[in-house]
Amino acid sequence: MTDVQTIAPSGLYAFKECEVVLMFDGAAMLMDKFSDAQVLVGAPVAHAMQRCRKFRTLENHADVLVSSIPELAGQQADVMNVLNMLKDAGLLVTADSVCERLNAQVAAPVDLPPTRVFIITCDRPTAVERLLESMLRTGNLTRHESLFLIDDSRDPANADQNRDALERFNLTSPRDMHYFGADKAREFMDTLITERPDQENGIRFLIDREKWADHKTYGVARNLSLLLSVGCRAIVMDDDVICNAFQSAHKKEGLEFHPVDREVDFYANQQDMLNNALPAELDPLSGHAQCLGLTIGQAARKLSDKPIAPTDLADANSGSFILWDAESPVLITQSGTLGDPGSPTTAWLYLSSGDSLQRLMSFPGGLQGALTGRNYWMGHPRPCFTKMAVMSQVTGLDNSQLLPPYFPVFRGEDYLFGSMTEYLYPNSAVLHYDFCVPHIPVDDRTNNAEPEPSDGKGRLRIGKYVTDHTDYQAGISPEARLTALAAMAKRLSETDDRGLQSLYRKEVAELQGLDQVQLDGLLRDGTIRSPEWQDWLQQSASNVNQSMQQTAKVTDMPNLPEGASAEYLLEEFRGLASCFAESLQQWRAIRQVAKITTASMFNKVL
Repeated sequence: MTDVQTIAPSGLYAFKECEVVLMFDGAAMLMDKFSDAQVLVGAPVAHAMQRCRKFRTLENHADVLVSSIPELAGQQADVMNVLNMLKDAGLLVTADSVCERLNAQVAAPVDLPPTRVFIITCDRPTAVERLLESMLRTGNLTRHESLFLIDDSRDPANADQNRDALERFNLTSPRDMHYFGADKAREFMDTLITERPDQENGIRFLIDREKWADHKTYGVARNLSLLLSVGCRAIVMDDDVICNAFQSAHKKEGLEFHPVDREVDFYANQQDMLNNALPAELDPLSGHAQCLGLTIGQAARKLSDKPIAPTDLADANSGSFILWDAESPVLITQSGTLGDPGSPTTAWLYLSSGDSLQRLMSFPGGLQGALTGRNYWMGHPRPCFTKMAVMSQVTGLDNSQLLPPYFPVFRGEDYLFGSMTEYLYPNSAVLHYDFCVPHIPVDDRTNNAEPEPSDGKGRLRIGKYVTDHTDYQAGISPEARLTALAAMAKRLSETDDRGLQSLYRKEVAELQGLDQVQLDGLLRDGTIRSPEWQDWLQQSASNVNQSMQQTAKVTDMPNLPEGASAEYLLEEFRGLASCFAESLQQWRAIRQVAKITTASMFNKVL
């Protein structure tokens, strides 16, 4: 293996994570959060440097600044002087120094915790049977300590079909799969409550199906997977995937460190997609297990025969590398999708950029065909380390560590889980493998093929709020951070209407600002789009700009109960936040008793 020290300096720099302290005379003090470096600059310089967080050459940074800030037009030499001054002051981090940290020698991995595989399903027996059949063809099931089907079906007939399919599966499978339906879930919950009656409220909030009978309980099934795998590594599969792995449609060598959107390619129909798919050399369960629970240094060596090079960091955001080093743990693994992306709509296609945009522009079916077809490859062309988890139909979780629970109901539970994991482990990484897994829903998802332009209203990401309040200083234990996370939820539950509305308006405004930058960038990128496409972007930009001039209202959010008032919604939010705060406070104790209960129920010595 090439020694990283022999690699020529790359000349790639990025602005560090700095505190900006405004001074009375219009100056600003830039203070590196993780060293003693600091310098006094003009406030406009402090503001401009936020555009320099990606690893680029100084000349490239100067180009970005003079082209994006009208006041700096034609002042390339002056901008270069400022950049060199900040470099000399130690406020620019080099890609070379990051690679030294990531490539540091780490001990070979010891025996990793065993893997337990979970299928989560709700009223889709046809999909379950198809998935089970594909698992039998895949093989290698004995590599995993346990297999579980978490059945959240509401229709007893569907539950019966799932149970029958599992019995047939176990007749030929080299590893039996446990059926974990409503009765088993109730027995499990009752046992936890019997053992820890003081934790009953938290237990019921997280896994009581009857409590959430009127809601879609995506998070309940995932919480059961976590509680049934304490001390192990868990691999969680949606029921409508097929247990096969295919290579990335645009596979590249090396590794990525770009926290950007996944790339997309388009197919005329499902048969065309499958005909063009190249099988990977592994199955998705073994694929997820290969690096789950390793460190970044160990995973990088396993995935590539070369050390991480500074050029691998080109255009990566420096914020990802604040606390990363060779010992940073890989706690979540994800894979790409072949087929339906899983998103409620395909409006995101209008926002395509980069290579994905070029593929969409040349797709014979055009934008309309892509919107209605829902036959895509979505993923990364090479293994990619990032800070944030996204939606993935197959997910690896290193549950030997203290992971947070999922919020039990509503969509977006996976994004919130990813944010809370970063909150507990700010030095951790998410690894997106370059292989993809077929996701072919059995239900029709071709509705809403022509999404309306964005109205710029009602957007809210609780996960973003968590990330914005993450303490990135090193040395704080995950246990202390979990306590702080519970306290954050508790504070929100006790905030009055005016305070919550102010927080909401701030979050909406920040997302509107991001939308505005993205839409304006697409409208000015020189791409010749179809009139319908261009109109959608222009109308969205106009709507966002108009919404920014109006007071954001809680009732602007989509999918609300009919006739719900702001007062009602805020009181509901406070109630949920209070219960979740209690669950977070009790989570460690719940995990401990769950480990013992699981061993007892399934006769396992852990």
